[in-house]
Amino acid sequence: MIRRLLLLIVILMPCGWLWSQDDYVTGRVTDSISNEPLAFVSIVYNASGQGVVTNLEGIFRIPRSKNVQFLKLRYLGYRQITISNLAVRSRNNLVIRMVPEPYDIAEVVVYPGENPAHRIIKLASENRNKNNPEKAGPFSYIAYEKMVFDIDPDTSRLSAPNDSAVREKFTLPDSIPFGMDQKGRIDLQRFLDKQHLLIIESVSSRKYFSPERNKEEVIASRVSGISQPSFMVLARQFQSFSFYNDFVNIANRKFINPISPGSTDKYFFIIQDTAYTERQDTVFIISFRPWKGRNFEGLKGVLYINSNGYAVQNVLAEASEEDAMFRASIQQQYDFMESSRWFPTMLNTSVTFNTAQFGGGKMPVNIVGSGKSYIVNVKFNPAYDKDEFDKVELEVNPAAHKQPEEVWNAYRVDSLSIRELETYRVIDSLGKAEHLDRTINSFETLFTGYLPGRYWSFNLRRFVDYNPYEGFRFGAGGKTTSQLSRKFTLGGYLAYGLHDKAFKYSGSLTFHLWPAHELGFTLLYRNDVNESGGVRFNESWNISGSAFIRDYMIEVMDQAREVETSVAFRALKYLTAQTYLIHSTIIPTNGYGYSLNEGNPQVLLTRFYLTETGIRLKYAFKETFMKTPRGNEFSMGTVYPVIYFNLALGVTGLKGDFNYRRSELKITKVFTTRTFGDTRLALVAGMVTGDVPYSKLYVGMGSYKSFTLEAEHSFGTMRFNEFLSDRFLALFMKQDFGKLLFKPRGKFQPEIALVQNMGIGELRNAGHHENISFKTMGKGYFESGLLINNIFRIQILRYGFGVMYRYGSYAFPETRDNFAFKLTLQLNM
Repeated sequence: MIRRLLLLIVILMPCGWLWSQDDYVTGRVTDSISNEPLAFVSIVYNASGQGVVTNLEGIFRIPRSKNVQFLKLRYLGYRQITISNLAVRSRNNLVIRMVPEPYDIAEVVVYPGENPAHRIIKLASENRNKNNPEKAGPFSYIAYEKMVFDIDPDTSRLSAPNDSAVREKFTLPDSIPFGMDQKGRIDLQRFLDKQHLLIIESVSSRKYFSPERNKEEVIASRVSGISQPSFMVLARQFQSFSFYNDFVNIANRKFINPISPGSTDKYFFIIQDTAYTERQDTVFIISFRPWKGRNFEGLKGVLYINSNGYAVQNVLAEASEEDAMFRASIQQQYDFMESSRWFPTMLNTSVTFNTAQFGGGKMPVNIVGSGKSYIVNVKFNPAYDKDEFDKVELEVNPAAHKQPEEVWNAYRVDSLSIRELETYRVIDSLGKAEHLDRTINSFETLFTGYLPGRYWSFNLRRFVDYNPYEGFRFGAGGKTTSQLSRKFTLGGYLAYGLHDKAFKYSGSLTFHLWPAHELGFTLLYRNDVNESGGVRFNESWNISGSAFIRDYMIEVMDQAREVETSVAFRALKYLTAQTYLIHSTIIPTNGYGYSLNEGNPQVLLTRFYLTETGIRLKYAFKETFMKTPRGNEFSMGTVYPVIYFNLALGVTGLKGDFNYRRSELKITKVFTTRTFGDTRLALVAGMVTGDVPYSKLYVGMGSYKSFTLEAEHSFGTMRFNEFLSDRFLALFMKQDFGKLLFKPRGKFQPEIALVQNMGIGELRNAGHHENISFKTMGKGYFESGLLINNIFRIQILRYGFGVMYRYGSYAFPETRDNFAFKLTLQLNM
């Protein structure tokens, strides 16, 4: 049971608090029921209205020199408390428990005229760039982060039944599913009374100069049960670093910021209280929630806006609509440092995973995570050398998991509790027994696509594949690891298609000449099949998108034997390139013939010898990466357009039969707006000059089946190989409104997306192509579609339904033939 709960967290992811000085009034404020600390409670301590707020630990500290007359505590959703001067003077290290009181912001009446909260919110919005720590200038800091996971008491604590076996001494069960019976819950609770389910700790050092010059290194990491936790540590981030961008990221979900421009049209604000700091600044305590009837990814919570620069001093926020699978809330605390800049100093995160949504059984449990980040050693305007920054924005020091206790003690705010120490002891032993390290490595493997071994890594996609031409394709392949050699890599594969009954194989040798610039020289031999008339760019296989789904639908293939030499390298910071020279023997499998004399089918070529040299480019401005100690790099993306470009020249020398020039371009971009959600665009174009066989033309990028998975960047109603062009232009547009159009209701949370695709192309010298039928696309091809995503969810996958319709000059006479029905599939990440 414990092992399965730990694995579920892996899948979803990524007492010294009091002062004793007599010169201060100190204490801690907690919830009277849960005993959890209450952050940002307003405490007024004299008749002048001066006050403080508790920090994220619920702790306050007031100098007695400030004329402390009483303590008046106010907090939204709790009963007000006043503590007399006598009690304040006679005691220190106070523990104050506040009683929850039902409160509904919707019950507040707003009278005609401008809402007074709007003036404060607008001033906070106007000062966002000034107060945003990532726009106010360079900085550096050290962050200590700790996150613990437990079982939600509301779903795990049950009264013991009259069963003597249950009342026996607790022993750790070997395996109980997420959905547990009553006895299983009691056993689990007894186990968790002594230790947590999981602890994640990390220490990181961050250097920031500008958005494109940003570097964070994890210098210490520790996860209970896992000896080398680098991949989990990289995925630890649950919230945005600051509260000033247009969107606030919480658990990988984007929410419209309540202090973004125009937020008063989307959010309902109420000034709940005002307080005065020791500097005589005013703190406006403002609650917020989305206006009723407005559908968008919104937050609810409380903002503390300080009149000093109208900066965010504190914030408590959570999703305004609960997610059936996952819930998260955040707390952020900012300090005014060096009398010049506001900067975050503490970040709290609370997350809850509902295991019922992951296949929980008759009595599912909720897994709850509580995280704290402490930001220390903050320095403003440090001197940086530009060589300190590269494309890797986040990485783990190879020795991070080996740091001694002296290093941890230097950064931990408090020493570990007895329960936390017991967690490391028990879960570490459980992790060894259950080989959790192996499981963690498998998740890193899933994202890289390789199953690692000591000297050889297997390519997961080589074990089994499918397309209509080959049928199911079974095989094995991979490459050598750096353990064998860092100077070269050997690779290859062997596969067999059940439908075409043919073996395919490949072998390669790559020399790593300059790893820092990704410079490598490769020799390759390949005997396989290629899509006839397809186009490929220097793109990485992306499991989070759906474009790769088209690969499983391709119907027309060419047999290809290729000998290739290539040089790959990174030029500048954001440009990757591959130059190549390749000789190919192409054999069509669909009976196609190329007429040497246009229109004369008497002399046909059915085998083509091509010699081609060219370059493949990818430019992703400000793309950043995270890097694991195993050397794997994962793209963190870029907000700018990504540009791909291919240029190929066919030559008749070196045993080539055709002279041609082939150039292709692809540009992708995602625009995210507060009003319309995500606008996804992809522009694809290609042009061939010179007479070439079918294999080197363009067949239209169709992905039609009467009912199949939706594949982006393709025409969902266009049949495979329906069109043929030697030059074409295609535009794929998807407007994903997310939850903007429909208000979520419980587990039913549909998301609407509109699709508009269009293309145009032409074919000159069509008479060369025999034994095939095709159309040209000179009049323009058009299709539109409606996708309803997230109709239901099963574990980490979201399913939906869609329909596409083609119209215009190439519409079919029968209306039903113009429709294509789609199943949409998305990762719930």
